[in-house]
Amino acid sequence: MSELYIYLIILIFAVAILNSNLAFGANPLKKNLTENLSVIEQLTKYSSKQKNYRRTPKNFASFGYAVHARMVEEDAFLEYKFPFVGSKEAQFTLKLNAKTTSSTVSKYGCKTHCFARDSANTYKLQSTDHTFLYQNMNADGFYFYGFGKDEYGINYNEVIALSDEVNYAVAKFIEIELQKMGKDTYENRVRAALHFVQFIPYGVPDFDAGDDSYFGLALPHESLAISYSDCDSKSTMFAGILHHLISEQNIVLVGCVIEGQGHMITGVAGLYYPGQYVSHQGKDYLLIETTTPITLENQPSNRFQEISVISVKQQ
Repeated sequence: MSELYIYLIILIFAVAILNSNLAFGANPLKKNLTENLSVIEQLTKYSSKQKNYRRTPKNFASFGYAVHARMVEEDAFLEYKFPFVGSKEAQFTLKLNAKTTSSTVSKYGCKTHCFARDSANTYKLQSTDHTFLYQNMNADGFYFYGFGKDEYGINYNEVIALSDEVNYAVAKFIEIELQKMGKDTYENRVRAALHFVQFIPYGVPDFDAGDDSYFGLALPHESLAISYSDCDSKSTMFAGILHHLISEQNIVLVGCVIEGQGHMITGVAGLYYPGQYVSHQGKDYLLIETTTPITLENQPSNRFQEISVISVKQQ
């Protein structure tokens, strides 16, 4: 009889431990299920209010617009209604193919140790006297560079090239819609592209996830699928879209400081509105804020400090 009591006590403790693990999200079956989801499903999980996506917003704000994602078999369809030109709203729809999106997203990001010079056997390394570049083993380009073990940066032009499928789709949509309206001008192309990125809700992604580093940048695939994005992600997307709408010589990415905080914006030449400009290689670029819905005509003046310019050039 005593042995029966012992078995009952053990069973009670086992059930209690299992319930405790379930309550605190430690269910290994759930973890394995999450790990087995496709990249597309992982990207769209945030839209369904689940928090297992590798990055969640630290600071989130919405202006009443959002990208809605729905799964069709293994692919995702994104639907995004945003202010276009004048009083018109536009409905943009994009299909993210599971296979190609998985391939693209997997090329970006690197291990946290990727800039240690003694780790050359784990990744492709291209060195110069002062910098060295990191490349995923399955990637086509060098998406990161470093000056030392703990000093790094993002090769934004390579990221723009990697994101070309989405950027081109948005640009083509803008061009066709403007032609339908009879308003296909240089300024309206810039304005429509700006509205597209501005009204994606703002959210700051984590910089790391496990042993992978993304350095705070989300590809356009991710920004649209999870329906939020931050300053460098938005500015890079804006520049990538504009690359298909205007001359690349009229586009620069601009790193700057606002009230002591690092920030990124986009500069566009050929615009003549009040605002803050930066001169680069003989052209004046209007500095355009992508994180809030500020129109081209009302861009801030004398707000951005410690400016550094990155020319946009398709790789």
